Amino acid sequence: MKNAVYILIILACVGTIAFGLLRGNKPQADIKDISAGHDQGSGSAVKTAASSAPVAIGQVAQHFRPDTAAPADASDGTIVSAADTAERNFQITSELLAKMYLIDTYKPGTCFGAPSAPPQIAIDNLVADNPPLSNFLKQKYRLETDLEIYNKRMELQGITLKEIASSKYNFTFIDGQCQNVTYYEGTVTVSGSSVSAEISKQESHTYQ
Repeated sequence: MKNAVYILIILACVGTIAFGLLRGNKPQADIKDISAGHDQGSGSAVKTAASSAPVAIGQVAQHFRPDTAAPADASDGTIVSAADTAERNFQITSELLAKMYLIDTYKPGTCFGAPSAPPQIAIDNLVADNPPLSNFLKQKYRLETDLEIYNKRMELQGITLKEIASSKYNFTFIDGQCQNVTYYEGTVTVSGSSVSAEISKQESHTYQ
């Protein structure tokens, strides 16, 4: 009798263990089946999309909005300022060559009436309104002060050009030497780096 009880207890234990093992294996089989189903269906597309865009640890994504500017030179990370860009884009045009030739040849003054020094604010504003041109004139004519740059800029501004053909202009300017004023009119032609001018009208006046 005792042996029969022991046998029943042993069978019950074995059955419990077997039942537990069977239940433990079933979820794994289900998981495998689900994984297999996803590999064959839409899950493979998700897996492919995810694997095509890996994210590195510590990587920071960069986003640029329309109201923000990206660095001008992305190759080396250097940010180019507007002043640097203007300096690089500065060009010596045929008009500038024509005007420089006229002021170098006729040296027109900018004094009309009684001599007077320009106010500092006028000097600062004119020098700063076109830094590339001011820097170019400073180097070309070896100017040392803002007043000298101002005077050279005033000489250029005093010349009026009207294009009549390719790189050929009618010009007018007034040589103001305070009380003595001379009016010039003529044509100036630019050919490469060579410039020539012809005076068609010249009138002088003296004011007391």
